[in-house]
Amino acid sequence: MGNNSELIPSEFKHGWAKVNNIHLHYVEAGTNSSKPVILLHGFPQSWLTWRYVIPHLMKEHLVIAVDLRGYGDSDKPAGTKGYDKSTMASDIHELIKHLHLENVTLVGHDRGARVARRFALDYPDKVAGIGLIDILPMEYLYDRLTASEAAKKYWHWTFHLVPDLPEALIQGKEEVYLEFLFRRAPGLLSLLKSDGSWEDYLRVWKQPETYRAALSDYRATHEVDLPQYRTENAAGKLLKTPAFLLWGENGNLAGQPVLDIWKDAALDIRGEQLENCGHYVPEEQPESVSKYILKFIRENQKR
Repeated sequence: MGNNSELIPSEFKHGWAKVNNIHLHYVEAGTNSSKPVILLHGFPQSWLTWRYVIPHLMKEHLVIAVDLRGYGDSDKPAGTKGYDKSTMASDIHELIKHLHLENVTLVGHDRGARVARRFALDYPDKVAGIGLIDILPMEYLYDRLTASEAAKKYWHWTFHLVPDLPEALIQGKEEVYLEFLFRRAPGLLSLLKSDGSWEDYLRVWKQPETYRAALSDYRATHEVDLPQYRTENAAGKLLKTPAFLLWGENGNLAGQPVLDIWKDAALDIRGEQLENCGHYVPEEQPESVSKYILKFIRENQKR
């Protein structure tokens, strides 16, 4: 994968950092460290989610695309401990300190967006703004969606909570499971297989510690993050960091009043729906995502 010049430009530099007793893998591009952008991927992916976004951002910004703990080529500790979003946000906080960065804009898709939200709540003075791509607040999903709504788009949120069974069913069928997930976006699997990224996604996903870590991610969300958000919401704690939302017309948020839902959880929120787009927004519409990130940073700096 690293030798595929079409997929991985020579300007992309791989790095590893030891944080919270684990090693995080990241890719770095660009040189303007005064306006750094950190990109966090979702399930079941890696930093490669951003491969078509990074070239647009690196012209103006230092870009760091991270493999979250449990994903890609970062360490994958066993068990659910450490996969709560506060710990995963702490990983990013320690990485920022390791790289001596300030004034960071943090953008996440899917699970990465959940880490970005937690980071902004736990370290509000360390982040200039955040981007949340194709997610609703996790507490809204668990507490407000009907079983019928959840079954259509969020079935895996409950399936992954079942003890032992998901591991048993995924083992030996890793490729089948991964293909099923990516087929949610028409044409995406063909793109992944044509540019070489499918090969790398599958390489990592076939490692038992990877899908076990991904399951731990969802289980920790239910066991640790959900009660924490319920308590914070009851106390009136809101996200104060400037934030933007992007979501696909045909993605997981389709049909939901997205901005209205988030206004109950955040004070400064804006965003828009991308037409003809599914859940995997950064790979389906990288140019639109890039333009929105750059626009958000420029507008945020003028405020």
